[in-house]
Amino acid sequence: MSHLEIKKQKLPSWDLTDLYPTIDSPEVKKDLLNVDQMTKKFRKNYRGKISKLKEKGFEKLFRDWEYLERKSGRLLSFAQLMHCQITTCQDRIKFLSDVQEKLTKFNSRILFLPLEINEMNDKHYKKIVSKKSCLNRYKIFFEKTRAMKPYQLSEELENLLNDYASASRNAWSKLFDETISEINVEMSGKEYSLEETLNLFQSPNSRMRESAGIQLAKRFQEKLKIFGRITNSLAKEKQIEDNWRKFKTPAQSRHLLNDINPKIIINLRDSVVDSYSETSHKYYQLKAKLMGKKKLKIWDRNAPFKGGKRTQISWDQAKHLVLESYTDFNPKMGEIAKDFFDRGWIDAGISSGKTPGAFSHPTVTDVHPYILLNYFGNIRDVMTLSHEIGHGIHQVLASKQGEILSTTPLTLAETASVFGEMLTFERILKEEKNRTQRKYLLAGKIEDIINTVIRQISFYDFECRVHDQRKNGEITADSISRIWMDISKESLGDCFDYDSRYQNFWVYIPHFIHSPFYVYAYAFGDGMVNALYSTYQSGMPGFQNKYLEMLSAGGSKNYNQLLTPFGLDITKKNFWVKGINVLKNLIDELESLS
Repeated sequence: MSHLEIKKQKLPSWDLTDLYPTIDSPEVKKDLLNVDQMTKKFRKNYRGKISKLKEKGFEKLFRDWEYLERKSGRLLSFAQLMHCQITTCQDRIKFLSDVQEKLTKFNSRILFLPLEINEMNDKHYKKIVSKKSCLNRYKIFFEKTRAMKPYQLSEELENLLNDYASASRNAWSKLFDETISEINVEMSGKEYSLEETLNLFQSPNSRMRESAGIQLAKRFQEKLKIFGRITNSLAKEKQIEDNWRKFKTPAQSRHLLNDINPKIIINLRDSVVDSYSETSHKYYQLKAKLMGKKKLKIWDRNAPFKGGKRTQISWDQAKHLVLESYTDFNPKMGEIAKDFFDRGWIDAGISSGKTPGAFSHPTVTDVHPYILLNYFGNIRDVMTLSHEIGHGIHQVLASKQGEILSTTPLTLAETASVFGEMLTFERILKEEKNRTQRKYLLAGKIEDIINTVIRQISFYDFECRVHDQRKNGEITADSISRIWMDISKESLGDCFDYDSRYQNFWVYIPHFIHSPFYVYAYAFGDGMVNALYSTYQSGMPGFQNKYLEMLSAGGSKNYNQLLTPFGLDITKKNFWVKGINVLKNLIDELESLS
């Protein structure tokens, strides 16, 4: 089955009617009015009274707040998902902007809540979250809120930043989305979208890979000033806010949101960087040798090995593989995964203007998640599907915690997704008996781990350097490109011929714009999964039930509490080394097969 045949087959698209019928439906207007009225009422009932609330008062506050979060979250999710389907549609762009502006205005009325929680005296706070209190389940929420106390501003300034984010940060983000979605290239009389062009880097045709890289680089160069302006503006805005809040580093706010000790991330980063010579550098040297080349072109980084059968996998085949993988591990997870396929919760088609990449959006706890991906039918797309289904299962299981406690910190949010990938990969590898094809699959898995761990930590370093340099003034797009090239050479090694046109490939990474310093969560999740999967393979009694309990906890427990049942401790530096050894062993296995 060819790529063209994959495009022609009927791929699923979202049914968003579980949220709202249409963007101009009466239900949308009704809920906007409802949120408007409820935020006014919430402010009237609770502002200036938080420090004096007793247990019953806090119980009612949380019920009211969760109701607000469900209503506003439903509206925002619908607007965002509609926009992701066709980012170039003016009606959808306007709808998203209008919803964001209104919700920003409404939510500014309740910004007093964390400020007043942090004004509670310690005696009252300890009583509220004591084990005897009915509010004890919210203890982690209170702890996270109080951890922000040293960095909070006055209510007036918090409102100003909130309004400014809606008017400025969201505008820059939308400009990025619109600009990147409009990028397409023409080759041999055919027009390719950004996602289709990126997919060509996995083509067995070296000329096609090089042509795709050069043409895409040309399009990036044409838009370089726009992407440079977006990056500069957002980095400066973040710098201003960080200075007001007295954050010591640009990444500190992300660590706080993730409820993670920065020392753990330093250990993770250092462990990965220290391994470059024995992981990514060694692998690409081996790949060059196996492809009969002294050096690889940078466009060959994800090229398939010669002799490997690049099987095209139909949507139905991918669905079967993923469902069987999850069901074999735990039937309940298989049942949840099946709902995504059967009930219109996945959008997998390839179309102009559609958001590139893939994600699982949790929406709100009384609806369900929605998954987006661009399915071309290769083995990596099957892994991506399994990855996003893992997110979706996690989000469904955690939804019982309610709006306040269901959201998992980003460091743990990638656990279920990467674990799901491992389940699917192991199933595919187990069924493959051909030695050459096993080598091909093994190489693909190694590259997936490199992309998940090595590349994401290099992206983290890239962000750190860009934000650090921005402190000294405007940073030119060419300077950003030089940082990108330096980071690439450090992480990928000297076995590549680095085409100078590759230096602009930083522009299409959406995480740099939408979620600064998010990227280390992928490497974190991979390390966690390697440890968890090893524990699973060792035959720990009741592992599946413990794993489901971990996912069902959502954000109601911190990482130490979640990992204790498995006997794991991520505070130790050798924790990450064990995960990296999994990659090293796979490279050694591939070398032995070669």
